[in-house]
Order: sequence, then structure tokens, then C-alpha cells
Amino acid sequence: MRSRPFGETGAQDRSDRETKLVQEVNVAMRGKKCQILCALAISARLLLLAARCAAQESAPLTTAINLGSADLHIQADRSLELSPNALQVARIIRVDSDLTRLSELTTAKNPGSGPVTSLEELALRQRITDAIVVASLDVDSVLDEMDYEREQTVELRSIIRARRDRAIGTTNLAVLAAGTGLGAVGGILSLSKTTSTMGNAIGFASGGISTLFSLRGYRQVHSVERPAWVLPNMLAAFLSQPEERHSHYPEDILAYLNSAPPGKGSAVSRKEQVLAEWIAAGRMGPVDLPQSKQRVALLTGTNAADKRLDMKLLNERGAMLADARDEVAQMKHALADILRGLRRQ
Repeated sequence: MRSRPFGETGAQDRSDRETKLVQEVNVAMRGKKCQILCALAISARLLLLAARCAAQESAPLTTAINLGSADLHIQADRSLELSPNALQVARIIRVDSDLTRLSELTTAKNPGSGPVTSLEELALRQRITDAIVVASLDVDSVLDEMDYEREQTVELRSIIRARRDRAIGTTNLAVLAAGTGLGAVGGILSLSKTTSTMGNAIGFASGGISTLFSLRGYRQVHSVERPAWVLPNMLAAFLSQPEERHSHYPEDILAYLNSAPPGKGSAVSRKEQVLAEWIAAGRMGPVDLPQSKQRVALLTGTNAADKRLDMKLLNERGAMLADARDEVAQMKHALADILRGLRRQ
């Protein structure tokens, strides 16, 4: 058997290696091509899904929700089970159309499809939740300002009472010293005929000094020195007065207070109802009367050093703040009702 020359054997080996290398390159190229085709297919499916969701979101909504109306599309879907007050608050915070659309999607869902949530449902839930959180924070900020003003009012009353009691105690001690001491000296001098005239004079003088100290004590009740604080005036929105610093009501809170409670058949707003309760309780007169304007100015005043802010007026201010706080807090319950209905979907 003839053996191949050395040169022919080396050439054959190089040819085999080149053929093998070409085959490996072809295999790698086919793998890359498959990966690219798969990526393009996935991208195309995602684009089609996004376009379908955008078309669904842009579809016109045929249901409108009116403020204070009980005949609502959301109410027709019993899965939400929202109270009339919650439905009104949903209109105020502008999530009524989102709730309607979410209710439609939930109703149209196939019961046998399982717990599958579309991208549109997720977007609607996110928008509704964001609006509820923002409105809840607005309510919290207003309630915090009311609590701060009430605490300032209580502390101011305590300071005025303590300083008044201290001033009256000092005056009573002076009255006791002048009246009792001088009266005793005048009585002793009156026992003798030679000093009776002087004793009577000292007795009259002690009575006059006691009277002067009593008048001074009466003035101290109304002229106690007060701290120079700047009070909030959270009652200004209820009494149609201008707002001061740290006394701002957000737009959604004002819209809630200026709306009438649903289901009562009355167009009187919540703010007007609270004001009518204050007038009926004798805390103030009608706002348009001239004699009520000064009282309204004191109830919404921010200068704690004003001597006209007596104890009775401070007590009335604290009670009125409690009523206003209770009315604003009702919006928080409605927001919680919307969130519970959202979770039931």
C-alpha cells in the first residue's frame, strides 16, 4: 500500500478543519437568527396589546354621573355597593368615570377565565387609588390644622386663667392687708376719746383703699397680659371670611363642604347646615347682621393678644372648631367606602 506524501497529508488536514469551522459558523448563525426572530415576534405582540388597550381607553363613555344624583350607573352595578355619599365624593375627586369603566370591565369579564386582570383594569385601579390618597391627605391636613387651632385655644385659655388667678390673688392679699390691718388700727384708736377722730379717719381710709383694690381686681380679669401668638382661622371658610396663613382649604374639601348631602331632598350645603346649627345654638347671630360682624371677626381672628378674646368667646371657638372638624371628617369615611368598593371588584 502506497503512503501519501507528507505535503498531501497536511493539505487534507487543513481542508477538514476549514470545513468543520464553516459548519460551526453556519450553526451559530442559525441560532442567532432564531433568537432575533423570537424577539421580533414578542415585540410585535406587545405593540398589538398596547394598541388594543389604547383603543379601549379612548372609547367614549356613555354614562355620566351627576353630583348628588342617586340614579347612577355605578349604583346599578351592585358589586361596588357604594353609599350615596361615597358616590358624590367620587364625583368631587373626579374618579366617577374610572369607577364606571372599571365596573363595566368587571361585569363583562368571563367567569370561567379566572382571576385575570387586564392592563386597562390595572391603570384604572391605579388612578382611582392615587386620587383617593391625595384627597385623604388633603382631609388630614385640614383636620391637623383644626386640631392645632383647638390646642392653641385651650392653651391660651389656660394661660389667661393662670395669670388672672395670680393677679386676683395678689389683689385679694392687698385688700386683706389694707382692710383688715387699717380697720383694726382704726378700731383701736376709736376706743380713746382723744384719738377717736383719727381712728374714724383711718377706718374710712381702709374702706376706700379696699374699694380701690377691688376695682383693680375687676379690671385684671379683663386685662390679663396675653402671649403674642398667631392663631389659625379655620372657621373662616364657614363664616365667609378671608383665609389667613396656615388656614387653607384644598379645592376638593371646599367642593365637599359647598355641596348638599345626597338623599335628603334639600339644596342646603353642608357648610350652610353647620352655620345654621351654630345660629340655632346661640353661638352667633346671622352673619349679615351688623352686631354679628364683630363676633365673627373675633371668632376668626388670628391675634391671640386681642383683649376682646374673653374666656367665653374662646370656649365658643373651640366648640365650633369641633363641629367643623366632624363635618370635614365625614369625607374621610366616604373615601374609605370607595376604597372598600374597589377592593371588592
